[in-house]
Amino acid sequence: MKKILFVLAIILCYGCEDIIGVEDISNTLVIPLAPSNEAVLTEDSVVFSWDAVAEAEGYRIQVARPNFENATQIVVDSLVGSTSFLQVLASGDYEWRIRAENSDYQSTYTTYSFTINSINDDISSDQVQLLAPAEGLSFTETEIINFSWEALPGANGYTIQIASPNFESAIEIVEDVNLTATSFSVSNLDANTYEWRVRAKNSEYQTAYTTQTFTVEE
Repeated sequence: MKKILFVLAIILCYGCEDIIGVEDISNTLVIPLAPSNEAVLTEDSVVFSWDAVAEAEGYRIQVARPNFENATQIVVDSLVGSTSFLQVLASGDYEWRIRAENSDYQSTYTTYSFTINSINDDISSDQVQLLAPAEGLSFTETEIINFSWEALPGANGYTIQIASPNFESAIEIVEDVNLTATSFSVSNLDANTYEWRVRAKNSEYQTAYTTQTFTVEE
């Protein structure tokens, strides 16, 4: 009788494990639906969506700018219980990835890239961050002077101007250039004091100028 009870206990124990066991989803892939890989979006409100995974209790969604390998910013890192997620993003390049999770397991990430080219980004209250040359730096007349600034999300172009000796009392506007890059070079400037400034713009808006000074010596 004791042997029978012991065997029944073992059977019941295995039965309990089957009931409470958690499905191993580690080899499962989540199928993203939108935005599709390499999609180009014109709206800044992005709805991410994906297929449901059986036995998943939630989904980890992450969004990086411009990508995960060289991320300057992890914009989103959230665990959600549904199969969609809404996020407002500035114009630029992104990667997003999604994985399924339950209490014991998690799937591998599925990663897609996308770009936002929004024409509605109001950048008028933003400021361009100037990188080089540093404020008050001195150069010689024979040097090439390299100007650079940080890219501004939502901008699709920049204006750089150089004045001598300054913009308030300008004797000469040495440069007044529109470009899409975030760098610019000049050479053979006469010995003098100069101001340089940059503003960002898109089809609807533009920032105020950010201004710094430099000097050219003989």
